Amino acid sequence: MGPPDQIGFINRARRETAMRAQCIRRLTPISGQVILASVVNAGSGYTLGASVAITGPDFAPNIPPFPLGNQAEALAIVQNGTIASVDISEGGFGYFQPTGSIVADAGSGASVTFSVSPINVLVQGQEVYRFEDVDVSTFPGVDSVYMVKSVSVIFANTRYVLPCYAFSVYQAMIRNYPVGFYNIPAVMSQYGQGEDGSFYVYPPPAQTLQTEWDCFCLPQDLVTNDSIEAIPQPWQDPIPYFAAHLAYGELQNFNASKFYLDLYNDFMTRHGGYARPGRAVNPYGRY
Repeated sequence: MGPPDQIGFINRARRETAMRAQCIRRLTPISGQVILASVVNAGSGYTLGASVAITGPDFAPNIPPFPLGNQAEALAIVQNGTIASVDISEGGFGYFQPTGSIVADAGSGASVTFSVSPINVLVQGQEVYRFEDVDVSTFPGVDSVYMVKSVSVIFANTRYVLPCYAFSVYQAMIRNYPVGFYNIPAVMSQYGQGEDGSFYVYPPPAQTLQTEWDCFCLPQDLVTNDSIEAIPQPWQDPIPYFAAHLAYGELQNFNASKFYLDLYNDFMTRHGGYARPGRAVNPYGRY
């Protein structure tokens, strides 16, 4: 049994711990940074003094480091009197659908569009959304989503959580009109499990809507000493015991394997009590 086997046991133990403790929980962003500018029309007659004006943040993220958002900035690259490209010098924060324009004393006709970092949205007319399509690239050390606890929809400056029904109920009693009926989604249902899971929304959206997914995630494998560990303390401590359980099981030393499994289970139980002691919803007894 060499280092590759040992690394495999450690990563299996990390996945087991992440799922059992549900300790890698992430909310997907409802706004992001401006990451790309695309010149739609290059225009003509521009000078090197041309600049780019980007609208302010259009959706405050309410999270640090910029809870109210941060202004994005960009530079216009002029070649032969036309806007050859636009470079994003500051991506800002808190953007959903940014717009902008070329500002200049001379020249006209140029237009530019902007793209933001990944945001989960409901797409017009689309009913099915797969867990594997959730972009987790903004979360260091996170590999994928295996469970979605809830989905909130942002509509008309309101955040509301979609009620989730069993798929058999959804199929029989909710999903009545298969074609042409679009509106603001009112319910959802999970279909499938793990990374292969998906959820359905009904009615399918009549417009693009921001969503906020409350996700339980799996960690990326540790490959080198520089790999990022997404599992927080205190849940890192029990991992070696489950890895030892797997290793001794592979060696058919079942007494040692059971010893380390029992030790792992004891640590997980005790750490669960430490990390989730419980709290009163309202100490004054009112809701």
